[in-house]
Amino acid sequence: MASNIMKSSTLLNTSHKLFLSSQRNSNNLTNQYRSMGHTVRIILTENMPNGKGYKGEVVTVRAGYARNCLIPQKMALYAIPDNFARLGMKDPDLLSKDEIKAGQKAQEEEDEGEDKRAADLLRTYLKNKKLKIWRNADKASGRIHPGLVNAQNVRDKLSKQLKIDLEDHEVVTLGENKVVFTEVDDMDDLVVEAEGIVEEERNVEIKELGEYLAKIHLAGGFTIPLWLSIRAR
Repeated sequence: MASNIMKSSTLLNTSHKLFLSSQRNSNNLTNQYRSMGHTVRIILTENMPNGKGYKGEVVTVRAGYARNCLIPQKMALYAIPDNFARLGMKDPDLLSKDEIKAGQKAQEEEDEGEDKRAADLLRTYLKNKKLKIWRNADKASGRIHPGLVNAQNVRDKLSKQLKIDLEDHEVVTLGENKVVFTEVDDMDDLVVEAEGIVEEERNVEIKELGEYLAKIHLAGGFTIPLWLSIRAR
């Protein structure tokens, strides 16, 4: 009998400990959930701070952030059917594959249009300009000594001399042969023959004074000619 009582007592103590452990685990999960907070989907009507979201996007944020900040400041609306209809939008989560493809195509066409406008603007700006780089050179042969001119030198000079700062994805290449520029319109004719990036031109190093054709390769596959003149210092 005593043995049975002791066993029962042990079982009760064990059960109590398991219950307390489960309660602690449950409380920990609840606290974690509370600290994380639940989230909601919103439609941005203004750009979010620090580039975290842009007008017209549907994003997920903490409910408190939406309720206490974004919604009162009229920076966003809750992503519910009425608000999508009010803004003339479709819920991206409900779009069909065809609608998604059509939207992507429209965005690509818009990007291509922007790329073309940027290329035309730079082409017009550079058409009557000459980038000049001075180097020490041998008077008899015209060879640069010491040193050379490469694509990085041209990038640096574009920034300092013509105030053009290229993005990392925009590539400068150099033609290794001298060019005779008789008219400004020649620039357009020359670049037609050299559209696209010629791999051999990426690492060209110019070692003689003279006139050369450099090319600036922009997004969208556009190539802009640049008149490069290397002169004796």
